[in-house]
Amino acid sequence: MSRPGGSGTSVLEGASSDRAVPSPVVGPAGPRSPRGHRRRPGHRARVHWGRVAAVLLVVGALIVGLVDDLRTQVRLHHTEVEQTQVRHAVELAGRVLHLTQDTLRRLAAGQHVDQAALNVAEGELATAEQRLAQAEAGLALSNLDVAAIRACITGTQGAIAAIASGQDQSAITIIDGVAPACESLESPGPGGPVYPFDFPDPDLIDVGGTYYGYGTNAAGGNVQIIESTDLTHFALVGDALPELPAWATPGDTWAPGVFELGARFVMFYTTDDGRTECISVATATSPIGPFVDRSTGPLVCQRTLGGSIDPSPYLSASGEPYLTWKSNGGSGQPATLWTQALSTTGTALAPGSAPVALLQPTESWEGDVVEGPFMWSMNGTYDLFYSANNWDSADYAEGVATCAGPLGPCTKPLGGPILASEASFAGPGGASVFLDAQGNPQIAFHGWLPAAVGYPNARLLFIRPLSFAGATPAVGPAG
Repeated sequence: MSRPGGSGTSVLEGASSDRAVPSPVVGPAGPRSPRGHRRRPGHRARVHWGRVAAVLLVVGALIVGLVDDLRTQVRLHHTEVEQTQVRHAVELAGRVLHLTQDTLRRLAAGQHVDQAALNVAEGELATAEQRLAQAEAGLALSNLDVAAIRACITGTQGAIAAIASGQDQSAITIIDGVAPACESLESPGPGGPVYPFDFPDPDLIDVGGTYYGYGTNAAGGNVQIIESTDLTHFALVGDALPELPAWATPGDTWAPGVFELGARFVMFYTTDDGRTECISVATATSPIGPFVDRSTGPLVCQRTLGGSIDPSPYLSASGEPYLTWKSNGGSGQPATLWTQALSTTGTALAPGSAPVALLQPTESWEGDVVEGPFMWSMNGTYDLFYSANNWDSADYAEGVATCAGPLGPCTKPLGGPILASEASFAGPGGASVFLDAQGNPQIAFHGWLPAAVGYPNARLLFIRPLSFAGATPAVGPAG
C-alpha cells in the first residue's frame, strides 16, 4: 500500500522492490493483440527461431508495404483493373499476416503446428506471388526489386514446408539463405516506416550514439526492444523483460517507458494483476536488459478510476524524476492524465508526494479519450504530448499541451492535433520525444499503413523531426 504522506489510503495501490537480478533474454513470443487485451504464449529460447520468425514477418510486412506502393501508382494510372488487383492484394496481406503470426505463436509455445494451417499459409504466399505478377504487368515497378520480392516469397514457402514436415534444420538453412533478399526490402522510402513490424507505443532513447526502442508486446516478447545507429534501419534485439513478476498476467504488457537514471535504466510498463490494468517497474544495468521486476504488487493501480496504464518517466528541468500515466476512467470520472514525483532512485513514488491530474478530454477531436502521455522539458518549457480518440481507427491522433511545470497546470493551445493521419500513415499515436546524436529533437510514434487500419493489422514505427522554435512544437516532414 502506498500513501502520499501520513495515514490513509491513496488511489495508488501496490508495492515494488528496487532489487535487480539478471536473467537470460528470451526470444520472440506470441502474436500481437490490441492494447489491453494482450496474450503471450510460452517461450522457446531458440536464436534460430527468432530468425525464422523475423523472416516470416518480413513477408507479411513486405506485402503490406508493396500494396501501399502499388496503391499510390494505381491512383496515377486510374485503371479499374489495377485497382481490383490491389484491393485483392490488400485482403491477402491481412490473411498472410494472421497465418504467419499464428504459426509463430505455435512454434514459440512449442505446440504442434496444424498442417492444414500451414497449407493455407503456403497457398496465400503463392497467391501473393500471383498478385505481384499481375500488378507488375500493368504497373511500372521501377522502384521495387521484384527479384528480391519473389526470392523472399519463394524461400518463405520452402521454410514453411520444412517446418510442417519437422525438418527444423532445413528450415533454418532456407531462412539463412533467403534472409538477405527479405531484409533488402526493409529499407523504407521517404516518409515510410523505419521498422516494418508491429511495434506499438514506442519509446526511444539514445545511449552513446545507439538508439534503443521499446514497444508493446508482440512477436518480439513481453517488451520488444530494437536498436539502430542511424534511425533508418532498426534490428530486433529481443525481449527487454523476459520474466514477469508472479502477480502479473502473462501476455498483458504494453506501453513501456524507459529512462536512464544514475548507473541503471528504469522501465515502467503496463500489465494486469488479474483484476485491473496496473503499472509496474523494472530495472537493468544495460539498455538491452534484461530488465528485472521483483515486485510483489503494482506500483500504481487506480482501481476506482478504471485502472492505470501508459506510464512515462521523465526528468524535470532541474533533474528530478517524475512519472506520468493515464487512468482509464470510472466512478463518474473521465480518462485522466496524471503525474507524480518519483523517489531519487526513480523506482518508487516519492514519499509525501501525491498524484496530480494534468489533463482530461475537452476537445471534439479527442473523442472523449486522452492517453499515452509523454512530458518533454526543453529550454525551461514543459510540453505534454498525448494520444486521443479511438486507438483502432484512423481518427487516432497525437496532441500537445503546454504546462507551467512538471506538475502543471497544462493548457491546450492548438485546438487540434499536432499529428494526424496523412498519406504515409493513419492513426498516429503513442509518441515519445528524444534527441538524436546531433542534439535535434525527434518524435517517434506508431501508425497504421493507410491501406491496413485497425487490428489485427500492424502498427509500425515512424520518426519525424520536431521543432520547438515557435510557441508550440511542430512536427516536420520526413527527411
